[in-house]
Amino acid sequence: MSANEKNDQGSRLSRRALAGGIATTGMGALSLWAAQPAAANTDPSVFIVDVKDYGAKGDGTTDDSDAIKAAVTAAIAGRTNGVVKKEIYFPPGTYKVTKKDTLMWSPTSGNADLIFGLRFRGAGPRVTTINFATTFAANSDPRENNLITAAVRLRYAYFQDMAFQSNNANNRFAYYWSVDTIDASSQYPDYGKGQNQYFVYQNIEWKGPWDRVIGVDGDHEANNNSEHHFIMCSTDTASVYTDAFLHCGISSPSTRNQQNQFLNYFMLSCNFALAGGDFFRFDRGGSINVVGGSWSMVGSSNARYFYMPIANGDITATRLNVSGVRFEPKSANHKIIDCNWNNGSVTFTSCSDVAALQTSSAAGYNLHRYAATSNRLPIARYQDCTLAGYHLVDAAGSTLTNGKMIYEGCRFYHTATAVSSTSGSAFLRYASAPARYAFRDSWATPDVTG
Repeated sequence: MSANEKNDQGSRLSRRALAGGIATTGMGALSLWAAQPAAANTDPSVFIVDVKDYGAKGDGTTDDSDAIKAAVTAAIAGRTNGVVKKEIYFPPGTYKVTKKDTLMWSPTSGNADLIFGLRFRGAGPRVTTINFATTFAANSDPRENNLITAAVRLRYAYFQDMAFQSNNANNRFAYYWSVDTIDASSQYPDYGKGQNQYFVYQNIEWKGPWDRVIGVDGDHEANNNSEHHFIMCSTDTASVYTDAFLHCGISSPSTRNQQNQFLNYFMLSCNFALAGGDFFRFDRGGSINVVGGSWSMVGSSNARYFYMPIANGDITATRLNVSGVRFEPKSANHKIIDCNWNNGSVTFTSCSDVAALQTSSAAGYNLHRYAATSNRLPIARYQDCTLAGYHLVDAAGSTLTNGKMIYEGCRFYHTATAVSSTSGSAFLRYASAPARYAFRDSWATPDVTG
């Protein structure tokens, strides 16, 4: 017998001996087992509120609004220092909701009503669906028509594995309002002061037409309404927005500079279809980070993925970084970016917007526009990208004082000519007198600067 065989036999004998010893030692063995630590409590009811336990049917027909709100109320009732102890679970099904603020409502006692760690979880997109089936009329008050209204209330809120369906273009998914100081000019003083911060949307799908999915807003004194993380999220091909998918800076954005601090948006491996309207609109705030995914436009209606309508004077906020995204515009009415920033930076790395535009007619599509507000540009840099149509600086280059359009290692699908005025046919066009640009190491376009 080899040494290994002896070792194996000894190991088997030792196990048998151990088993025999336990079997024959009676109470001693029981005492040994009794000394082990008690098993952890794994009863799901300790950690989970199941909406069906509160009367929700999930049959797509019954109005589950009141049952769901009762489940949310139960989940947040046992908070300790604001921390929620239970998640709200939606088993497979379609839950019809007809009432506003069913998933969250504004506080009743200001700072004493904060909620930390609220969690909504389903069984997967299109497995669990909340159908926001309303008859709401259009309403200019951003606090109305929302499934979630959270004034000065939510921190560390999670949405996982579910879909939200809308068939009413006046619906809104969530409105987040923050204010740091209450004074005579405060807009909503009855809510008290406080902040919203840190939202995670993971494996969530938003379907159909909405007025707005997410509104991020605040008073003249509002320093934090930040950190929105979108992970493996999606929208469907019926996604049309009257306002925007996400609108940061809704109330008086031109005067409320504190809204610049509504920062840090992250999109990881998302598939955002867009049939019409604006997707990300940043009147204020910024520091936007996008990694991976496929973003496809549908039809020929006006549509924009990134819209920055005002100059936005805070250099800490004016930052967009997009990496590894395959954009799919299909019409002259489609834009990847329409940017009025006049400082900061915009970077596209290893992106493509050619997709369905592999036709000569698409050479006249302006897919990226920079307004050069007050004669300044951001530093707009494109690295290792394949780009279609043309880019526009909507100002005379001779008037520009700051910023630059930079293209490094890119391939331009419709032309090999770098720069011209709007009357020309080059890739980068200016209202007149091109200036403040650089092309380096392109596929077929000579290096040129100006």
